[in-house]
Amino acid sequence: MPSTRTRALAAAAATATFVLGLSATPAAAAEELPIGIFNATSGTFAFGGVPIQNGMRLALEEANRKGLPGGNTIKILEGDTAAEKVQAIALASQFGRRDHALMIMGPTNSFEAIAAGPVVNELQMPMFAIGSSNAVLAAGPWSFKVQAQAVDIMGYLAKYVAEKSGIKRIALVFDQGSDGIIEQKNAFRDAVKAGGVAIDSENGILTTESNFLALATKLASGDIDAVYVGAPPEITANLAIQLRQAGLPAKVRIVGPSSLASQKYIKTGGSAVEGSIIIADYAINSTSPLNTAFVNAYKARYKDTPDNWAAMGYTLAQIGVQAIRNAGPAPDRSKVRAELEKINNVPVVMGNGMWMKDKDRHPSYGGVMLTVKNGDLALLP
Repeated sequence: MPSTRTRALAAAAATATFVLGLSATPAAAAEELPIGIFNATSGTFAFGGVPIQNGMRLALEEANRKGLPGGNTIKILEGDTAAEKVQAIALASQFGRRDHALMIMGPTNSFEAIAAGPVVNELQMPMFAIGSSNAVLAAGPWSFKVQAQAVDIMGYLAKYVAEKSGIKRIALVFDQGSDGIIEQKNAFRDAVKAGGVAIDSENGILTTESNFLALATKLASGDIDAVYVGAPPEITANLAIQLRQAGLPAKVRIVGPSSLASQKYIKTGGSAVEGSIIIADYAINSTSPLNTAFVNAYKARYKDTPDNWAAMGYTLAQIGVQAIRNAGPAPDRSKVRAELEKINNVPVVMGNGMWMKDKDRHPSYGGVMLTVKNGDLALLP
């Protein structure tokens, strides 16, 4: 019969062998996680696409410096949609099939995201898009968006116009080729009418147009207090100039969505856009520590000042990175999608500083009222 000492030695040897066996098991290797970012960095919507892409890239680079679970790193894959549905579809397919992207971030606006939605849902690859239209989400459970729905963000603008601006009658002009812009226009129209403001007329335009003389003459001869314009910033600025040239008084204000929270709008429009009333997702003069760090980092990286769209891209990528972190050291598409579904109450630089979403995946974060004052954007009281 083995002695007590012999049994103890045998047990110790067995334990040592077990521990050695554990230590000999290799740890999971760190991975390079491909993330696709695609925005309209050329074409009509480059005013938003370029800073959005910059903001995304900045957030992903910061994530790599801070480190990810398991020692993983992000491989940034970039593409230009040129604000074309076909290109958005092609890039979504390329990122998903050829590049095996873990997730994609973008595209810039609703109509691109709506087009790419069926592709990402077929591939079961998460897409985290810009865009106010709820149709972005309707494509399926793999489609997410960072921007508040039109009825939410435009409600802030309508409330200000109806209660604080003195505007009693307003004409509406909108890009009739954009689903998101039409949805925003409809949300604003319905909310401002409910607030007691009369709608003078609704006028569709195309982003390919540049001569608005007939429309400008019609609106300038009308009895209106404001013109709402839902269109890219340079097109809106061009229309504003032609409105003033047609005789629209300076007291008749231009009103618009966050596309007008752009230096391109101010520089192109000059004195014609002074006094504009704009609902924005972001104000650079927020004093939150998070925003201060963002502004400093953006300036250091790009030698430029971030705008509404840079903040949108940065916010989207930060939330996306948090979902990847939450998915653990071995993330896959399903895990990231599940974390995007769950993630909520994230501190951000936009709006009121907190990004939230409801049970239907509709985001909200408040809004910021701005005006053009002395050739720059200023907060409205």
